[in-house]
Order: sequence, then C-alpha cells, then structure tokens
Amino acid sequence: MTPEQLKAAVADIVPSLSADKSKGQAGKIATIGGCREYTGAPFFASYSALKVGSDLSHVFCTEGAATVIKSYSPELIVHPYLADSHDLPQEASSSGRKREEAVDEAVGAIEHWLERFDVVVVGPGLGRDELVHDTVVKVFQLMRDKQLPMVIDADGLYIVTKNLGLVKGYPHAILTPNKNEYQRLADALGVDTEQEGHLEKIARALEGPTVVRKGAVDEICNGTSTLHCDAAGSKRRAGGQGDVLSGSIAAFMSWAVNYGETHGLMEAADYPGGLAPTVLAAYGGCLTARHAAAGAYAKKRRSMVAGDVIEELGDTVDRLFDQGNA
Repeated sequence: MTPEQLKAAVADIVPSLSADKSKGQAGKIATIGGCREYTGAPFFASYSALKVGSDLSHVFCTEGAATVIKSYSPELIVHPYLADSHDLPQEASSSGRKREEAVDEAVGAIEHWLERFDVVVVGPGLGRDELVHDTVVKVFQLMRDKQLPMVIDADGLYIVTKNLGLVKGYPHAILTPNKNEYQRLADALGVDTEQEGHLEKIARALEGPTVVRKGAVDEICNGTSTLHCDAAGSKRRAGGQGDVLSGSIAAFMSWAVNYGETHGLMEAADYPGGLAPTVLAAYGGCLTARHAAAGAYAKKRRSMVAGDVIEELGDTVDRLFDQGNA
C-alpha cells in the first residue's frame, strides 16, 4: 500500500466528533507506570492519548509518584496502587509472605478497574523495583485473560523480555522497542539482528503481537504485514518522545477496537486496508507522532521538548485524518 492508501485506511477508524456521543466513546486509556524516580514518562504517555483524542486517561503508579503526576495535569485520573518496596516497612520488605500480600492487594485494586478500559499502556516510568514488576506480571495475565489490548514500552518491555510467555501468542499486544530494547528482545527470542528479515522473524517468533521497531524509519510488523513509516520527524532527540508515541498508538488502538465492534468485524482482513487493528493503530500513532514532532521542531528547534510535541498532536490528527469535523 502507498502512504496515501495507508493514511486513508487509518482515517477510516478515526471517530467523527458529535454532540450526541457520550464521554468515553472516543477512548478510555490506562497507563501502568510511574515510580519515585520517573514521573514524566507516564504523564507524557497518558496525556498524549488525551491530546490525540481519547476521552479519558488514567495512570496507575506507585504511591511515591502519584501526587507528582497529579500535579502535572488535572485531566488525568491517578491511582497510587502499584506495590513498591519503598512503601513496605523495613522488616516486611524481606518477608516473602508480606511481599506476596502487598502484590495481591495491588493486583486486586487494579483488577477492579481493568474492565473499564479500551487499551492499557504498560511500562513508561515503571522502574526496576522487583515488587512493582511482580505486580505488573500478574496484571499482564489479567489483561490477557480479559483480551484487553495493550501497548508495551520501556520497562514493560524489560518485563516481557524476561517473561516472553506474557505476550507470546497474544494478537492484541503492540510492542514499541527502541534500538537497545529491540536487541534485548531479539536476544531473548534467539534472533540474529545481523541477518536479513530479523523484524519479521521476531514477530513470527512472538506468534501474534505487533512489533514497532522505532528508528530513523519506524518499522511495523505482526508476522503477516510489514509497514514502514518514514515521514519526516524531528532532528531533536528529546527525552519522552517514545512515551508520546505509546500514548498516541493507544488512542488509535482504542479507535480500532471501537471500529471493529461497531462494524461487527471478526477477522483482521475485514479492517480497512485488510490490516490488523494493531497494525493500523501502530501506523496511525507513528505517523501522528512524527508529524507532530516535525511541527514542534519547526517552531522550537534545539529547545524542543516532549511537551512541545504533545501540543501539536491534536492539530496533526485533524490535518492527517480529517473526517469533516468542524
């Protein structure tokens, strides 16, 4: 397919704006991430989903990150439910039983909310705390049981690389590795990245998930379809741009899910362009993030930061995928 044909296919899943619609119909997104050290990443991901056009965006983080993330924007709904080793009494942090109880309590609190979401982003700012990771592993299993679409980035990819069974054979997952994360994923799957066709080999080895290999050209593959997004972006490599992409993809994924439900689609081939919804969403997110970054860079040049890219997202979606909305 040509870039214009791909853009038209994505445009088909973008919902029209209407005063007759209810809050939530344009997407309900959750981001699982955020710890004491990293509060910006989950904000960038969750706020980007809103700026692309989702109606509601939640963040599930550790208690030490919650107040900080809440202070960034009143638009976000923040839940301090992730179990963190810092939050356990010193004598309990070494107790296996106490740690297990803390994990189960956190998982129970998060499970209560999962059925409300269309898509969950896992990983931005998650950190490497073992208790947090134990919690997220169990949440992964719950999301898979509920057939909940997920976008996995950053420390979420670290968890997946250590536990490939969490996503193997799951077609509703989108993985968004950067160069180093991609190499770790390839190593875990026994794929040689020096050989031709390594992205397709990784996607096929995962048996379902869509992989977005971020780089000078974003490559998207689910083992069946392979797309390239080479639209001009930014020459500025500001931190947080990957989180913006994750949130953008999540918004498009929620629209793809809604499109499929509205039209009663059962097979990937029935979606616009004959592309799986995860592939459509990934391409839409990549194209939007790149054009938004280009717009921000044109205005800010060396001073461009992730927040500048986020402010370009809404206009970018309208320009690329206009559905005649006033």
